[in-house]
Amino acid sequence: MIFNSLFPDANIPNVDLATYVLEEGKRRFGQSKVSDNYALFDTQSNQSLTINQLDDQTRLLASGLYNKLGLRSNDTLLIHSPNSSNFVVTVLGTLKLGGIVTFANPAYNSRELAHQISDSKPSFIATCLDSLPTLFDAIKISGVEIPTARIFTIDSVETNLQGIRSISQVFGYEPFPRFSISNKQELVSKCAFLPYSSGTTGLAKGVVLSHQNIVSNIIQTNIYATLNNWHNDPSKIQRYIGVLPWYHIYGLVICLFSGLANGVGVVSMPKFQMQSFLKNVSIHKISIAHLVPPILINLVNDKTVENYDISSIKFFTTAAAPIGKELMLNLASKFKSIRVVKIYGVTESSPMISCAPYWNTEIESSGILTCNMQAKVIDEDGVELGIGQIGELLFKGPNIMVGYLNNPTSTAATIDADSFLHTGDIGYFDAYGNLFVVDRKKELIKYKGFQVPPAELEALLLGHPHVADAAVIGKYVENQATEVPKAFITLKKDLPPNTTVESASSSIKDWVDSQVSNHKKLRGGVHVIDVIPKSAAGKILRRVLRDNYNKDDSPASAAEGISNIKPKL
Repeated sequence: MIFNSLFPDANIPNVDLATYVLEEGKRRFGQSKVSDNYALFDTQSNQSLTINQLDDQTRLLASGLYNKLGLRSNDTLLIHSPNSSNFVVTVLGTLKLGGIVTFANPAYNSRELAHQISDSKPSFIATCLDSLPTLFDAIKISGVEIPTARIFTIDSVETNLQGIRSISQVFGYEPFPRFSISNKQELVSKCAFLPYSSGTTGLAKGVVLSHQNIVSNIIQTNIYATLNNWHNDPSKIQRYIGVLPWYHIYGLVICLFSGLANGVGVVSMPKFQMQSFLKNVSIHKISIAHLVPPILINLVNDKTVENYDISSIKFFTTAAAPIGKELMLNLASKFKSIRVVKIYGVTESSPMISCAPYWNTEIESSGILTCNMQAKVIDEDGVELGIGQIGELLFKGPNIMVGYLNNPTSTAATIDADSFLHTGDIGYFDAYGNLFVVDRKKELIKYKGFQVPPAELEALLLGHPHVADAAVIGKYVENQATEVPKAFITLKKDLPPNTTVESASSSIKDWVDSQVSNHKKLRGGVHVIDVIPKSAAGKILRRVLRDNYNKDDSPASAAEGISNIKPKL
């Protein structure tokens, strides 16, 4: 059975992303009756940009990228930075030349960043002054040649480092060939963004998102914005708080670019900090707050909230990680005038697939399919299921990725012959079109919205001199509304004298945590077992670990509780 959107299909214009965002933004900002109507406000520099000023700055950067640095259409620029107005200028300036933007977490260490550099092979890099040592080390590890002259910083201050320009030093005034979409095929295939995702399994892969993918998803998001009256009244201030990282597809498309294209002022914050968040909500009269469950938990539990006026907020949106019924009820109880809107999507769908409309009373559902979307639910044998039947969720639409970068095998395993994306998520549709996501088939762990590939941590664990074998799963922590990575290992026999299970697991955990970003740390612990359960083909049976590990998290008892697990083949 195919499940269709309840909305009629929307027209997807034959236009490049930068043109769509800026021209739609100018049209919508032009309709506003609010005088203080900036498009972007940077909380670090306290500077604001109107939509026209943003267009002007992106034009200056595009000129400099083309005439000074040599960026050409289809060249890739890696941006390695927290949120800022210059982040937006860099992305749009690159798109105006037909360049491709790939996004890296600024918290990545050298090894993690090197993986993305070696895979995406960027010709240009935009970063921050503080990140330069990590970046240079990562470039060396990757083996990719990137001349210093093609690296620039996007901090608001100029750099004195020899050979490294600041963004203002890159700005130029000479003409450049403005990229535009010439035909439908180019709209569908021309890559705009290259975020990284692990998909259903394995190490992070480059997700090729076309101009059509992103333009489509802005339009698909706007269906709900209009339906739910997020910002339909031009006489009122309409503002988003850009606290979610823009290197993450949720923050990038649903907050930043959907906001700009809808004439909504976006307030940029480099990271979440409760008092700063509340202060900026109060000062800028934020109307929509795009958040994730861990932030929502903080808002429910932190009494600091009572010291600030956040009554301007009409909606919280939540995505990137599951949110439980209890948290939804607690939010409704504490913030009676704020409606919580659940969004479902994946990186490979640019990202929105479904959202809760205003009439939704099923708080455990993820809403209904957005326009131009179809869905299937299949069982383990690929048989299509019907209403109320639980299986893997598949989706099809103009927002579905082109594929994985230079990885036809993974692409073919994820997008089938009928162009349906296999998400690896488990769920069902009810008779009213409501989507319920109940579990994940895929192995990917999500810690506070950030993706943690088990394969990456397993590979790292196997590099430790005391580890013979390893498996990593996600453990859900109820009071934090997030999963945490949890490792199971077997130990080599030639351990140092007097080594105990407790000391080995503790030292191995500390060793891994010292080599990964904050969101990849083994917060669930490292637990020693006798054997890693695997199938006859050698695939780790993570379901066995999930079903059988001891709930007591002390290393010794956890090891005792799981040591006799027998693989179920």
